[in-house]
Amino acid sequence: MCKRLNLFIKLGFLFSMSVLLILWNKPGIPAPNSFAYPNKFIELNKAHAEFMNNLFPAKTHRQSDTPELYIDPTLKQGLNLILPANVQKNLTLDTGYDRWEGLPTLSGDYLFLLKSWSDKSLFFSPRVSLTGSREGFSMTGGFRQLLTAETMLGFYGFHDWVRPRRTKGEYLKEAGVGMEFSALPGHYSDLTVSLNAYFPINERRMLKNEGNVLVREMLPTGADAKIGLQLPAVTKYLDMRLDGEVHSYRAESTNLTGYRAGFTVRTRNGMLSAVAETSKDSRFGENHKVEGNISLAFDWVDLLDGKNPFSAPYKPSDMRYSRNMRDSLYGRVTRKHDLPAGKSESKTILMAEVRDNTVHFNGGFPHLSNAWVTVQTSQSPWEDCMDVLTDSSGSYTGKLDLLPGAYRIRLIHKPTGRISDVKTVTIEEKKPEQEIIR
Repeated sequence: MCKRLNLFIKLGFLFSMSVLLILWNKPGIPAPNSFAYPNKFIELNKAHAEFMNNLFPAKTHRQSDTPELYIDPTLKQGLNLILPANVQKNLTLDTGYDRWEGLPTLSGDYLFLLKSWSDKSLFFSPRVSLTGSREGFSMTGGFRQLLTAETMLGFYGFHDWVRPRRTKGEYLKEAGVGMEFSALPGHYSDLTVSLNAYFPINERRMLKNEGNVLVREMLPTGADAKIGLQLPAVTKYLDMRLDGEVHSYRAESTNLTGYRAGFTVRTRNGMLSAVAETSKDSRFGENHKVEGNISLAFDWVDLLDGKNPFSAPYKPSDMRYSRNMRDSLYGRVTRKHDLPAGKSESKTILMAEVRDNTVHFNGGFPHLSNAWVTVQTSQSPWEDCMDVLTDSSGSYTGKLDLLPGAYRIRLIHKPTGRISDVKTVTIEEKKPEQEIIR
């Protein structure tokens, strides 16, 4: 009887403390040391009433300030109720709301097993990514084969479409290929390797500043490689792992090159871990990191029995570091998504040089290949002088004979109204040659 009474007292004490913690953490609740003042009791009662209203809300609609806290769990809960377990296993979905842009966000992919055998698999994986500023779609397909019971080799290809959010313009496109290799060399060691190459397919062009500036965007050409090696077990208490990666993505205005290397040590019971990492990137510079973590399991039963409630999460005999190589046939591809687009701007340029009474000029009209442009001069007003033809890249060259004087010169593409820079040239009058007096 006394033991049951002590148990009820402990449970009542824990419940009371939980209620007080909830009330104290509620916004607008006074701190515990403020109970000494009489007017704080009124604030506590108001806060408690607000807390109860939140638990049992009225029928009136109240807009949430943070809708992103509810979209993701609500959608996942609904999908869990209607989707079979095997479909949920291959589906990755995250949703939210970008309050800065005022747009919902979505990230999801699904792994379709087109054909599966005991030692190989043929898969297809579509992906969608909607952020506040960017929308992207991709498709990946590949083939994996178990070479032995401890080794797997796979090849895949992918195609991506990317463009800014809120626009209806052309998508930037890229294609790529990759390979992956997994092995269990022995003594509980584990090796994974992935290589990827990325190739842009198109470029997006846009004119601005009344058509005088051509903006070009394209995804970068690049490659990356990752390797992860869990070292062979040397003791029954520790697991050690090496991780490394290198990458290089280059476009006309993009140069992202770098590497990362890390060494991780974990106790096999999952309680202690330490990580040392170094990385270098052309955008973020060089970084070094050393950190340690402690993970503990908590048991309420031991706490109520007066024992130590904390313990290691696992037991060394659980063999957490071993895996079944056949599971690699159904894993997701490891590669870079959402590569940054390279952006460059080129302006219509005119260069002119005067030789005697002839003006030699050259320049370019971006995005105007094999087009006729008109040479104009002005002492006031502008007058057409001649036409020149641009080549396949939009470049032009020519020469113009003028009488002595000061001129302004420009080139214009009349169908679109695009105009080059304006240059001022001066043609000097030749002086008569002086007679030579002997």
